[in-house]
Amino acid sequence: LRSNNPPPRLASHEWRLRIDGRVKRPLTLDLAGLRALPSQTQEVWLECAGNSRRRFDPPGEGNQWDDQAVSNAVFTGVPLRAVLEQVGVDDDAIEVVATGYDAASFQRGLPLEVALSPDVLLAFEMNGEPIPWPNGGPARLIVPRWAGIASVKWPARIELVSTPFQGHFNAERYIMVDADGRTLRTVREMPVKSVIAWPGEGETLRAGPHTVFGYAWSGLGQIDRVDVSTDNRQTWSPAELIRGTGPHAWTRWEYAWNPTARGSTSIAARAVDSSGNVQPGEVPWNKFGYQMNAILTRRVTVQ
Repeated sequence: LRSNNPPPRLASHEWRLRIDGRVKRPLTLDLAGLRALPSQTQEVWLECAGNSRRRFDPPGEGNQWDDQAVSNAVFTGVPLRAVLEQVGVDDDAIEVVATGYDAASFQRGLPLEVALSPDVLLAFEMNGEPIPWPNGGPARLIVPRWAGIASVKWPARIELVSTPFQGHFNAERYIMVDADGRTLRTVREMPVKSVIAWPGEGETLRAGPHTVFGYAWSGLGQIDRVDVSTDNRQTWSPAELIRGTGPHAWTRWEYAWNPTARGSTSIAARAVDSSGNVQPGEVPWNKFGYQMNAILTRRVTVQ
């Protein structure tokens, strides 16, 4: 679990969400009021912007994640768009700014056109149960395709603003800063990526049939293909795709491998999405180690 601040001690009956700012009818919702609104359920992957950070050389600033800062779950909640329609967004509003209960300083802005997407949720259930407190319960934002920072946990306020939000988590962090110190862009949708769940790095395998498997996702399209190499990236073959439910679920991939030659080799996976984005062999270094999506290789030994 990843949070920028310690989780708040907040009972479900204490939670309130204020929606105000550039709106016609400010509104305060409690959990019962949120649950009373029409809801929808969708399977969604969420990836921390700094997932796989330690694969940069040198590693970027921040928690030194391997490839585990990503998850896939089924969320139920109310489309944020429906709540914004209730309050009546002013014509000059351009962003929504969510403030968390965890700290008044934790604020993250989201473009209004994204907030109005039908799949952005104020979620109150995860995998059919109330969202656990460490995961952002009793309610949290879910913004599919974007880095996890956009899916604000424990929201206390959603403010509509008429000027670009320049808070810490929009202007000083979650930005791409290159080796020359230039700010290139903000972190938004996560790039196409696949990871290998098995085998692990350095494993020793017996000769004979195996199923190599992992997961793939993209914030820029649907997973169209995952190719696997078992010969140090000399040749590639397509894996079988096992899709989740809906457009925002990650895709499990499996590859039948029957090694007969003994010795060391490497296994690699490369994803391609429906927009034509191909997982790259290398990713340019950035100061904070965000959006590392280079092809992952596992070295193994066959005995």
